[in-house]
Amino acid sequence: MDTVCLVACTSEKALYPNTAENMYKSPLFMGARRYAETRCQSWFILSAKYGLLAPNERIDPYDESLHQMEESERIEWSKRVHDRLSTMIDPTTNVIFLAGDKYRGHLQKYFEQEGRLTRAPMSELGIGRQVAWLQKLIREEARLKDMDRFYRLINRIACADSDGLCTLGERNSRSVPKRGIYFFMQPDEVRMTSPFESRIVRIGTHSVSAGSKATLWNRLRTHRGGEDGSGNHRGSIFRLHVGDSLIRKSRLETEFPTWGIGQSATKDIRDGEKEMELEVSKIIAAMPVLWLDVDDEASPDSDRAYLERNLIALLSGPSGPLDLPSANWLGKWSSRDAIGFSGLWNVNHVYEDYDPNVLDVFEKYVKSAEGLSKPITKSLAPHGWRSRVSKSSMPRQQLKLV
Repeated sequence: MDTVCLVACTSEKALYPNTAENMYKSPLFMGARRYAETRCQSWFILSAKYGLLAPNERIDPYDESLHQMEESERIEWSKRVHDRLSTMIDPTTNVIFLAGDKYRGHLQKYFEQEGRLTRAPMSELGIGRQVAWLQKLIREEARLKDMDRFYRLINRIACADSDGLCTLGERNSRSVPKRGIYFFMQPDEVRMTSPFESRIVRIGTHSVSAGSKATLWNRLRTHRGGEDGSGNHRGSIFRLHVGDSLIRKSRLETEFPTWGIGQSATKDIRDGEKEMELEVSKIIAAMPVLWLDVDDEASPDSDRAYLERNLIALLSGPSGPLDLPSANWLGKWSSRDAIGFSGLWNVNHVYEDYDPNVLDVFEKYVKSAEGLSKPITKSLAPHGWRSRVSKSSMPRQQLKLV
């Protein structure tokens, strides 16, 4: 579906008449323009003086802002812009706003009232973080393209799943392969870049130790907990992280002082943690999950280990995520720096560089799952890949998730 991007004007302008796209000179506008040109089918500029501007329209410099207008004037301005744009785009076109609330507020409501999907990916960021994020997209354009390819493959996995996209609570062992890699999403977590798919929040696998007999369903069932909502976070690092974040967010440290302590616990301790285990089960069971059949033997050098490590690194990496979590994402309360840094319920591999070849390997397994190629019977991971993993001891160019 087509998208149109609306970019707000800025106060830093050229001194002489120019086209609208070249009139505004601020780093914020330049970054937003790049986003609009590369991520959307068309884009326009929201000008306090001129209303809606096509990029190639010639205009004179001016010194007006919606911030200087009365509310009634902003409403009238928004109505004019809406009416003009509605005559220029298809009724099904979605609208993306790279604009502050004064420029976006009423206008966004008008489009939503007529049934359009709208997004404002930077609405939770201050000006400085908006500039930093937009500039990061430009610097890491190659990684962004790889992430787009990754999400297209995720969509293909969902289409190939006979049950469709279901939550973990709706899943059972019937259609789960013996071995594979899994991908969790979370309600209200979406990408910041169009087409705004659900954001992957955890990637994992199982039995990568030589000789392990664990199955994919055993791992997922341990994460989910029992049918009655019971669970054991000492057997699932995913449960431990979710519970830790929930405890810190709710300021319940004194009520659950034993959470995450030890690899086993007495019955009294487990009884004291039962209420939190039930809450963790509810949260994880409500997460949509997909999996991909990767039926190789248990080994640290397995294709499953290769895919897990490099796909996590793709979504996070030394510089952090390109798709930031929402302001209310539970992981932001985690005591684990790696989770707050990456926006993932993962700790391992989040600071590492990824191997771009991982997407070729990933796609071959997806094609096999779709029935478009024969089952894979030998390893596809590059020989000696573990010895070539590049790991940064410190995150670089981190865009803090605060």
